[in-house]
Amino acid sequence: MAGSLSSGSKDLSRFLQAEPNIFLAKFLPFSLYRRYLSLMGLYYFSFRNKERKRLSGAFRLILGQRLSRLKFKLILCKTYFGIFEHYSEKMINAYRPLPAMMKYLQDNISISNIEWLDRIKAANRGGILISAHFGAVEYLPLFLAAKKYRPTMIVRFKTDKLREILTYKAGLVDLELIDADSQNVIFKAITAIRNGRILITLCDEIKNWRPCKTETMRIFGQPAPRDRTLDILVRRAKAPSCLGLMQRVKDGYALSIHPFDGKYHNVSLSEASWNILEQYIYRHPDQWYQWPSFESEYAKYLAFSESYAN
Repeated sequence: MAGSLSSGSKDLSRFLQAEPNIFLAKFLPFSLYRRYLSLMGLYYFSFRNKERKRLSGAFRLILGQRLSRLKFKLILCKTYFGIFEHYSEKMINAYRPLPAMMKYLQDNISISNIEWLDRIKAANRGGILISAHFGAVEYLPLFLAAKKYRPTMIVRFKTDKLREILTYKAGLVDLELIDADSQNVIFKAITAIRNGRILITLCDEIKNWRPCKTETMRIFGQPAPRDRTLDILVRRAKAPSCLGLMQRVKDGYALSIHPFDGKYHNVSLSEASWNILEQYIYRHPDQWYQWPSFESEYAKYLAFSESYAN
């Protein structure tokens, strides 16, 4: 078996990014590689009872009242395969030859509301594209680079190998990567926007939010401290913004752009982004791959909210 589970510290991401899986990502047909990595993922979870319970617990917390027992089990099963699909996309995006990857993305992704991207590109003023751990987000920065939209993305690298290969690929196209663990991230992001680039950032990493002590928002119907990160970024950059989600569809992928210009002038961008994302999650829970870590982070925010209220 590729990747050993003998080390208790190896999580799913590191397990699936083992060297044999990297090697196979370079040449196996996409469909075959997806099946292979799904088998590896099932093998991983067969030894990880606590992680299975975390995933099903988060699912039950949010969707338990909405679904029958049978549908709950079916969608939970689909969600496992959605998580494995995410890792196959991550590996293919990183390790496939760049020309083949660029062609694949151009041929298989459609865009709604492309006018927003075209306006930003024509004005050369920069903008903020907010996305999430949803669907084929791994393909988003390279696809925008292929379309000449000059993207910059704040990323967190799980392995040094991934950092090395993605940094190399980014250097071959007009794609800038900002390490989320580096210093002065906000300054680098604002600089990129002011240089006419489209900054891609994610709105659903709850553990990395900067909570507001006086205002709340609702996460799946429950109060939680509002994240200030996006609002700080937009206020400093003074740039147009949108939510962009890369959904997996029957014939490929669909990038849906939801502009915030004007319509959300007096609304927190974090709250507006989450509200739209939440509707996508309710409709397509199998495409959100934050479920395994969500319940613990969600519980911390609920506890914070309750202690503040008291």
